[in-house]
Amino acid sequence: MSTTRLLLLGAVRIFQPVHGYLLRRELLSWQVEDWGNVNPGSIYSGLRTLAKHGLLAEEPGEPIAYRLTADGEVEFQRLLAQALREPDPGDASRLLGGLCFMTVLPRAEVREALRARALVLEAMVSGSAAMARSIQESRLAPASTVELSLVIGHWLGGELAWVHELCGRIDAGHYRFAGDPGAPDRPADGSWPPAVLGAPETA
Repeated sequence: MSTTRLLLLGAVRIFQPVHGYLLRRELLSWQVEDWGNVNPGSIYSGLRTLAKHGLLAEEPGEPIAYRLTADGEVEFQRLLAQALREPDPGDASRLLGGLCFMTVLPRAEVREALRARALVLEAMVSGSAAMARSIQESRLAPASTVELSLVIGHWLGGELAWVHELCGRIDAGHYRFAGDPGAPDRPADGSWPPAVLGAPETA
């Protein structure tokens, strides 16, 4: 539910006040069904649940529109920081959801979150290598199970390499983060602005 909650709170935050149909159309254009396990029906039920819990406010009218509450903003910021900072090999959707909204944070804050993520990934890569050695030496499990640790190590190593690449792009001026000239990004005529290449644009 945490990825769905992050997606719904973040999308409402961008488009508020927004009704469920527009939100559904926008999220489906991000292919959330493919990577976030979010189906169209769960979007409407998720909005109602978040409103029931006080994270969204319903505006009267037909159809009902939603706004983020103060508690909703706190929860959104918590989920976003967690998604960017904390690797979860068992649920890639958390990171993917966080990437959708990373530019609502200041550039330096995102870099710090990614630095923290890289440190955790380095420790996890080292741990998977140690586990592989332990399996080989102890012989308390089938020899082939060493491949579990090895493939996990490769997955984590690949993510670590990507984190370093993303940090390089951020340092080179890609994307507009909170506080940058021209931020925040908003779609215009159905299209989102491209990544900012080179130094951030001046006002």
